[in-house]
Order: sequence, then structure tokens, then C-alpha cells
Amino acid sequence: MSLNTSQIRSFLTVAQTLSYVRAAELLYTTQPVISYQIKALETELGVQLFSRTRRSVELTPAGVYFYQQMEPLLLQLETIVQTVQSMNAQTPKLLNLLVRRLADYGKLTQIIKNYSESWPLVHVNILTQENRGSRQLLVTEEVQMAFCYQYEVESDPKLKFLPLMESQYYVLVSKTHPLAAYKYLTFDDLKDQKLILANTELHKNPRLISSAELKEKKILVQTIYTSFDSMLIAVQSGIGFTILPCSRSKKFSGLIKIPLKDVKPMPLGLAWYAPRATPEIEGLINLAQKLNQEQPPTVI
Repeated sequence: MSLNTSQIRSFLTVAQTLSYVRAAELLYTTQPVISYQIKALETELGVQLFSRTRRSVELTPAGVYFYQQMEPLLLQLETIVQTVQSMNAQTPKLLNLLVRRLADYGKLTQIIKNYSESWPLVHVNILTQENRGSRQLLVTEEVQMAFCYQYEVESDPKLKFLPLMESQYYVLVSKTHPLAAYKYLTFDDLKDQKLILANTELHKNPRLISSAELKEKKILVQTIYTSFDSMLIAVQSGIGFTILPCSRSKKFSGLIKIPLKDVKPMPLGLAWYAPRATPEIEGLINLAQKLNQEQPPTVI
């Protein structure tokens, strides 16, 4: 078997965006190259990973399983390679930064740009979020910093958090779902509707809604999926809805995004493990604080 990391990275990016064009943009290549990589991967595996039409791209059951298994493996491989390379004295120091999905990255990218100019001998290695939470990865030192939601780390006093912005909560439904006609929603509007969840940090905010409140408001928990993408596919099928924090600009293929009015926006920012705060980490935090003075945290 001759799988390569370019094929895997192309597959994961298409799976996350459900768009060959957007995947090409994110990987700084062209759509034909992405198509070739996916086709070669499907040929090597002997299965179809995506169901494609002129207007949409969806994961097949085999594609969903392959994504769930490959995403953490690629993250682990990239971390190993970067760490080994950093052992060379001529290689810049490595700062692993875990990044939460669905966020607006405008302010974060400005911080990273300023940091690369001020700390040219430190490489910020950006890792995408996986099912394991930010708290666990920070405490185990698999990453040095995380761009995450405040509720993910606030239970541990050793984890420090600097808010950069706030994210509104939204209800996601298919275009044919009865809730799709609403301009905004409250929990009362969700009575007797089926809630679809995923076993990820995005659905572990204890301040969102409790099990007792779900029962009181007669909101039915339909299914808890093992992955975020499996959950989105289920919502897209129209069997229920989900609730997520995300930026206003974030779009989901085949889904309607409706503001949930009776939930306060959630702070989103940088987290780090204070007992292991190195000069490199403190340097990035100082730049983030400086940018906060120029651009105070707001709802994005």
C-alpha cells in the first residue's frame, strides 16, 4: 500500500470543508490536484470516500470511518516530525498551538504574524482540533497553547485563559427542517425537537443547558455521535438539530444556521498551562494582550 501524507491531508481537508475548491484554497494548490489526490487514495483503498454531485460533496460511510481514524493519526505524525526536526540546533524552536474549529481566525492570524516577526527563531506549529479536549492536550504537554473556548479550561486553576473574542451559539438544521423558517430561536422553540450531539468539546459546555433542563423543556436527545462530522451529516439528513458556537461568517454545506438568543456568547481565546509557561509562550501572550488593547474582544 502506497498511501502518502499529501493524499491524507487532501482527504481530511475535503472532509472538513465538503468542498474541493475550498480544500484547494486552504492547501495552497489547485482543485485538479485535490481531485487527483482523492482519486488516487480511493483507488489505493478500493472504496469510494465521497459521494459527489455537481452541487455537493458528502462523505460515504467508508469516508466517515476513514476520517475518524486518520485525523488523530495525521496530527500525531505531524507532531512527531516537527518535534524531531526541532531537535536540530539550527532548527527554530517549536511552539505547538491547538486551534478550535468553527472560529474566526482573523485576530489569531494577526497575533501569529506579529509573533513570527518578534520571535523569528520560534516556529508556531498550528494543529487542528481533534476529539480530545484542549485541557487534556495542554496538561499532557502535547501542545503548549490552545485557541479554544473558555469553558474547556476553566475547571483547572493551573490553566490560564486570555479572551480574544466571543462566539454566538447557533442552532443548525437542514434546509427542509421545520425550524429552518425561524430568524432566531430560544430553547422554548426547541420543544419536542430532536437534538443531535457529538462526543466533542463543542458539546461539553456545562453552562449551555443541563440534562434536567433538556427534560423540562422536552427537548429530545436523539443520538450522540463519536465524531463532529458524523453529527453534521446526521443533521443534514433532517432527522434533528444541533447547537454549536461559531463565528457569524461560518457556513455549513446544506445547513441553515439560526441564532440561539437565550444563551450568552462564549469567550474564545488563548489558553496555556501556567506552571510550564516558557519565555516563548509569554512572548506570544504579551503580543495578544497588546492587540486586545487595540482591538477589545467582541462577538464575532
